[in-house]
This record gives sequence, C-alpha cells and structure tokens, in this order.
Amino acid sequence: MAGLKRTGKTKAAQASLLAALALTTAVAGCSSGSKNNSAGSPSPKASAAPSTAAGASTAPSAKPDPTTELTIWMPPQLKLNNNDKDDWVTSALIPEWNKLHPTVKIKAETLPWEGINEKVSAAMAAKTTPNIIFDYGGRVLPWAQLGAIEPLNDALPKDDLAKFKSNAMLMKMTAIKDDIMVMPYPTSAVTLMINKSLWTEANAANLLPQDEYRTWTPDQFKAALKAVTNKDKGVFGATFFALNEQGDQLYNNMIYSFGAKLFNDDYTKYVAAEDTKSEDALKFIQSLVDEGVVTPHPETISAVNAGDYFKQRKQGVLVASGATYISILQALADGTATKPIEPMLVNFPSTMGGKSALKIEYGNGAVFKSSDPVKVEWSKKFLTWMYTETTLPYQGFKNFNAFGKDVKWTAGDKELEWMAKLVAKGGEWPVIDPGYGVKGFSEMRAAMFPEMQKMFIKQATPRQTLDTIAKKNNDIIAKYNK
Repeated sequence: MAGLKRTGKTKAAQASLLAALALTTAVAGCSSGSKNNSAGSPSPKASAAPSTAAGASTAPSAKPDPTTELTIWMPPQLKLNNNDKDDWVTSALIPEWNKLHPTVKIKAETLPWEGINEKVSAAMAAKTTPNIIFDYGGRVLPWAQLGAIEPLNDALPKDDLAKFKSNAMLMKMTAIKDDIMVMPYPTSAVTLMINKSLWTEANAANLLPQDEYRTWTPDQFKAALKAVTNKDKGVFGATFFALNEQGDQLYNNMIYSFGAKLFNDDYTKYVAAEDTKSEDALKFIQSLVDEGVVTPHPETISAVNAGDYFKQRKQGVLVASGATYISILQALADGTATKPIEPMLVNFPSTMGGKSALKIEYGNGAVFKSSDPVKVEWSKKFLTWMYTETTLPYQGFKNFNAFGKDVKWTAGDKELEWMAKLVAKGGEWPVIDPGYGVKGFSEMRAAMFPEMQKMFIKQATPRQTLDTIAKKNNDIIAKYNK
C-alpha cells in the first residue's frame, strides 16, 4: 500500500474518496472504544485502489517460488457477480494468485456456518488444520489463545503495523497482547436489516425509523413488530435464535444498545450483570417473545433458520452485515428468495436517544501453525497479497478498508452508502466491545446460549439469566488467569 499514488480525478472517484474518508473517521474514533479520540489511529492514504491484473505482484523474491499447495477453510462465500458460477474466492481470488505464483497452489474448502468451531477444534486435536482460514476474531482469537495460530506481525508492512498497533479497539479484536493474529485490514459493520415491503403492505411504514441515522426506541421497535405480525399467515416481526452460540451477537448487541457493556477495560471481569440496563435489555427481549411478535420457540431456532425465514417473508428483521445484505439481493436475483423483499438497514433499538451502539468489527483471515515453514511463509504472503495488492477480499467479504482505501463495492446502493455513513459515527457513538480477546471467549459463547434457552422457556428470569451467565463467564476468566 505504501508508495502508491492516487490517479484520476473524476467526479465519481472524488465521491468514492469522500465515502472512504468517512470510513477512516470511524476507524479513528474506535481507538477509544466509545470516546471521540482519534489520536494515533489508522489514517487515510492517498492511494489508488490496487489493480488485480496479472501484473500485480508481491515483492520480488531472491529465490524461485516453491512447489507446494496451501489449503483454505472458509464459511460460505458470496459471488462477486450474480452471473458467476462460483464464489469469489474460487472464481476470482485464486485465479489471480495463480497468475503470479503458479507453483504455489491454493485449495479452498467451504464449511457450513453451523459447526465451524467444532470442525476446527477437532482438526486442532488431530493436527490436521488447514494452512489458512477465512474467519473473524471471535473464533480465531480463542484458537490463538490455545497456540494454534501464527502471529502475522512479520508479514505486515512496518508502517501499517505501527498504525494498527495504535488503534486499541482494532488490537482487541485482532491481537493477543502485541501479536496480531487476524489480518487487520478489513472492517465491517453489523446492523439490523428489515424487509420494508412487509410494513408497506401493512400500511405501517411510518413506524419504521425516520431520522437520518435510522434510530428507534425499544417501544417504537416493538410497535413496528406488532404491526406486521400475522400469526394466521405465519409472519412475525422478527426472529430470535438461541439454538447455539451464534445468538450471542444478537443479545449482546441489545445489551450495549441499552447502554451497558459486557467486560471491564482489561477483560478481567464480566460486568454486564452489575448494570441494571443489561437486565432491562433481557426483559425487553423476553417481552417480545411473551407478546408473540417474534417467531415462537427461539430456543429451537438457529441464525441460519432466521435467515431462511427472512428470505421466505416469514419475518421482518434480521441481524445483517454488508455481506448479509448482498446475499439477500443475490437470493432475489437467483430466485431463492420470495419476492417482494425491500431490504432496509437500520440500527438496533436503543434507549440512548438518537443514537445506538455500533457493531464495528475488524479483521478476517488467519494462518494456522504448521510443521512446514514453507507453508507458513507462503500462507502469510498470500494473506498479505490479497489485502494489500487486490481489492477482491473487500468486494468479496463486503468489508471496508481500515485505511480508507476506496474499494468501490458500495457505489450506487443507498443502503450500503447509509452503512458507510453510519460507520463514520464511531467517534461519537458507543462501539461494542464483544470481548474477542478474552481468554476462554469461545467457552463463554457456548455457556451463554443454554441460559438464554432457559429464559425463553421460563425456567429462569432475565435477572437469574444474567447472574448465571456472569458466574459462568467470571469462572472462565478466573480459570485462565490463575
């Protein structure tokens, strides 16, 4: 990235640059977690979007490329274009790499969303892990805590490494102490996505968020869900899910949007149960179940089920990243989603008045340790190349770039451009710290969902649920801090 010069000054390019600079403001603001303090955060570079043409190359090597094969495990990936036969990794990324390094083969294997952690854990025990995995810090950092992941500091350009290390929130989500374990270039946002057409059909579009940043109170959120719920037709305002650990993101985001937080600053204690606002959040969640405005029996529903219900027009609200939004558009194009669906991105309901907690995540991609140093070396080269010399992972993952580089995938889409504008509020609004770097984080995820299940079937109150989760989480922290 360093040393490139920006070329071209068309109006379109200038508009894209403005969007990119807005994103960089978000990265700067996130350095304090919730305060408007941008000192030392990654700043925008005046650089053009790198080419993905065959002429693009990693730094020249003094020796010829080895003959080897690297394996990638990854969750299901999107297509770059609706008419592509394969996902973006298979159809675009690997062919670009092969043009440059034909003797370093890449083999990609897609894993289903459900069971990724179990498959990787089994592979770690059997010492059959892949060389590379495309995944985020919430799963990678727990594997790194167990010694399975290679640090990436030596693979990153020195200037970039220094800027990454100056951003406290980025380091919390991608590093163990001073060692970066997850490629830190991409940044993404998670919001709610609604099917606006359901509210239009119910003559209730006026109940959806109306302000510039699409915020709403819990009461407004509940009223909107009630307006589209039709039990006779099997349609509900939203779907909650607690079948496995994937539900933690939904409920933790709600806790933050009610004004509480999960951990203290140094991750030595889970503190959510000490704040009555956390209990208010769980009471609100339970009230939506009790009042029948969410799909019944969330204790039996997974995140994958929730996505399917959204595509089938059986529910109106879905937790969504940019990739989720694009997947709905692609499903509408290929006929696997029921029309009409009019996706609209909005904030989580919040008690904070005109703002909400922002779910901004950093990083994707890691290298597993291996007894073969050549595979480790070239796995790192591959990850560095894809993020610094191509725009393909940003387009494919639907992520933004931490340095504000123009990656062009939001252009012309009002919802994605709204998401880009929202991310720029990171210096003013609270940013959710999910605790990825806590030792035992994956155990905490596994410990949470049975307690949510008990709450949903009335075996525990919201207060008891919080207290039990806190006891479990603090016991896990104590175990690893002995």
